[in-house]
Amino acid sequence: MLGGGAIFDQHVEFDAQQDLEEFLKRVPAKWVVYLFADANDQPVQLLCVKNLRASLKRRLGGDELIGPTKRVNYRELVRRIYWRRVDSAFEADVVYLEAARAIFPQTYQGMIGFRPAWFAHVNPETNYPRYVKTIDPTARSGTYFGPIEDKHAAQKLVHLMEALFDLCRDYSILTQSPNAGPCSWKQMSKCVGPCDGTISLEAYRQLVEFSAKVLSDPQDYIREQTRRMEQAAAELRFETAQKIKAYIEQLSVLGKGPFRHVRPLEKFAYVSLQRGPREGLAKLFLIAPGQVDHMLCVIDSPQQASSLLRPILSLAAVRSAATVDAIGAERIGVVAHHLFSPKQTQGVFIPLDQLEEKSLAKAYRDLQKQKRPDESEGEGVVKELQAM
Repeated sequence: MLGGGAIFDQHVEFDAQQDLEEFLKRVPAKWVVYLFADANDQPVQLLCVKNLRASLKRRLGGDELIGPTKRVNYRELVRRIYWRRVDSAFEADVVYLEAARAIFPQTYQGMIGFRPAWFAHVNPETNYPRYVKTIDPTARSGTYFGPIEDKHAAQKLVHLMEALFDLCRDYSILTQSPNAGPCSWKQMSKCVGPCDGTISLEAYRQLVEFSAKVLSDPQDYIREQTRRMEQAAAELRFETAQKIKAYIEQLSVLGKGPFRHVRPLEKFAYVSLQRGPREGLAKLFLIAPGQVDHMLCVIDSPQQASSLLRPILSLAAVRSAATVDAIGAERIGVVAHHLFSPKQTQGVFIPLDQLEEKSLAKAYRDLQKQKRPDESEGEGVVKELQAM
């Protein structure tokens, strides 16, 4: 069987001489990721469609236009169809990515159209630490914070951290520390001055480390600054209180808007509830750094949520120990896309550190309130990947 055989759990043989209408009765008119294969079981085309039966009727019914002038007769070429049912956009994207990688390992990356997730990376232990935006979270050193909504927001987060903690903005000058002259930011009192030796590089590294700690849990630091503001106001130091208030307003941007899902990469862990194959049925996915596991289905409201928590947390402990590689980064990109998508149809995501019986039951109820994905009487092509 094809390299993607472990991904597809159904298949059917196709004979070009058989009656097409009779053949179509053997396949579901449902949302699937499916694969055309030829007589030698070689991949021909990978698709995600809302209606498998309608898709096969169109594509196996005659010549199919696949370019401005090129036509292909799938009826003469295809001899086997593999498929896997999916019931949500999230599940469809996850399955399609895994299938594309397995079936077209040399070409899939430039053709599937999935966007990478953006992160801000910092390693306080380097000689000259700094925050940088990146789409490659595979290095073993430092901390990656994300996902961030897009590259512009990622750069905005870098600038925000520099402004909040008066960090060096000019890396070329930072690398000359402590023998460089004061940069323009230092002259405006908006940089602590490692460049000219105002503070030592060791002290600067400690400041960068502290800033990363704040980014990991901004609410704790905001509460600390709020207490400082209230104390200053109580002591009638109103100008100081006003400055702290302005600083708190800057800090409060963290954790909101394009930064609402930012957390250290090792805490990129969620349980997601997605629509199941029929009303009242939910599929449960465990998401860990670089991993997505379909665990089980939940019928009706999870009355015995504690029985679900045990296998979830057990597998999560195993998954959390894995390191993120290039394949894992692709999976993170798919998850990030759905985290930032409108909540009306994209399922429910619970951060693993917030998972408990009540949050799981609430997630199920919230899922049932979401609009069900539209079914299609036609083919409903979502994604398509042609063999070269």
